[in-house]
Amino acid sequence: MAKPEGDRIPKTLEQRGFYVLDVHAHPNVKGGYPPAMKATLSARKYTQPNWVGKSGNRTLEDLYEEFPERDVMAKDAIAHGVKMQPVGWDATSSTGEKPVSNDFVYGLWKEFPDAFLGAWGSVDPWQGQKALEEAERALTELKLIGLKFQQCSQRFYVNDKKFYPLWDLCQQLGAPVQFHVGYTGLGSGGPGGDGFYSMSYCQPLHVDEVAADFPNLKIIALHAAEPWPEVINHVAMHKGNVMRETSGMWPKYFPHCMTYDMNRRLQDKFVFGSEWGYFDLGELLKQWEEIDLRPGIMEKVMYKNALNFLGERFEKCGLDLSPWKGLV
Repeated sequence: MAKPEGDRIPKTLEQRGFYVLDVHAHPNVKGGYPPAMKATLSARKYTQPNWVGKSGNRTLEDLYEEFPERDVMAKDAIAHGVKMQPVGWDATSSTGEKPVSNDFVYGLWKEFPDAFLGAWGSVDPWQGQKALEEAERALTELKLIGLKFQQCSQRFYVNDKKFYPLWDLCQQLGAPVQFHVGYTGLGSGGPGGDGFYSMSYCQPLHVDEVAADFPNLKIIALHAAEPWPEVINHVAMHKGNVMRETSGMWPKYFPHCMTYDMNRRLQDKFVFGSEWGYFDLGELLKQWEEIDLRPGIMEKVMYKNALNFLGERFEKCGLDLSPWKGLV
């Protein structure tokens, strides 16, 4: 996890006056299996030589040992006044790695209800009928909020018609989806992006096509979306069922068009995500306080937009929205 810069403390919950609603937090904790371990290890070898060391023999076990116990994630959320939504991960067919299962994120939510506000599931899109059955179980029996996909690691295009039954199921169930958009740190620095992590899978116009074909499917386009931030801005502006999300990049590095439109025509189209597990939560919140946002915009991004966009689904999943009573 990236660490804060010096002694930097964000506002407390009392100073801020509201709980942050975090729609995208990775449960990189012991007891589960953190996502894309092989790609993360490869990226570290090329981008963090001090971590790898002179021998270059660091292993997946070394990486796994860095992850904290599961209660650390919950304590971090509570300490910073954040209601997190942990996300699942399943790229079994493309990577051969174990998934962060739907049962695991469900278990986290139920074990730490003061920290977690529901959870997002995931399925391997290449598993056909099995994926559909698992998606329905996750969304109806476990009452997970929706499904999260990382197309670069799962190696698929969301607008490929063979995957449309998944989007149709989610639309029928009123369950939203999260799609990765733009750059990925997985495989970063490795030859060929560690062999197969093509960013073309995450081009925003693929999301635009799905949004057009499934107008009642609510879509969250994840991350800063470089090198296509202006494209996803226009997709979100054009498609009422598409929202933008903010994780995967330190706020001080946000593209200009992202913060510009966040302050103006897209102020109702951004939701907050922390990418917990890869970014230090305290430093992230501190950098958000340093962005030049107009009055009222911070509250929209940090909780209002998510509640307005997903509130009906949250209620169907039985989530406790009382922390924001009277604020929306």
